[in-house]
Amino acid sequence: MAVIALGVGIDLLTKYLIVQNFAYQEPVCYIGDFFCITLTFNTGFVFGIAPESGYISLVTTGLAIFFLIFYRWKNFDLGNAWGWNLVMIGAFGNFIDKFFIKMPKPLAHGVKFGFKAIEHGHYTGVVDFIDFDWPDFLLFQRWPAFNFADSCVSVGIVILIISMHLQEKKLKQANQG
Repeated sequence: MAVIALGVGIDLLTKYLIVQNFAYQEPVCYIGDFFCITLTFNTGFVFGIAPESGYISLVTTGLAIFFLIFYRWKNFDLGNAWGWNLVMIGAFGNFIDKFFIKMPKPLAHGVKFGFKAIEHGHYTGVVDFIDFDWPDFLLFQRWPAFNFADSCVSVGIVILIISMHLQEKKLKQANQG
């Protein structure tokens, strides 16, 4: 539980620092245009699908977290604990982030609790800022911006898939031998 709390803290801190120090959709690039910090807000689902669906996204994220906790509780020995921790860090980090209105520079600096921004220069949605330029054959000219929580979910899912596959393989071998 402490690992999850620490990870969520890192996620929310990075998002806060980006909102405090960067202007909306004004990239600051490094290594040419390959890597940029670009403040964006995802008000929808993965890869920005169904933008402006904040309430639906909030409810489905909450349900997903409930499902993950229940599934992990019922299948405690299944998968790698680090994979589960990373997925939970990402789920909780992005879920909590949805409850804050962000006010990036130059108009204001900071965040406030709230779900629906109605003022100019105030934004809702999950803070995304890690922006890479990938080869054009990957469906996007630039990969959609993401954040620490998104990275945790992606790495955690890969760890869980591999560990569950290896556990299943070991169980099959034990049952055959």
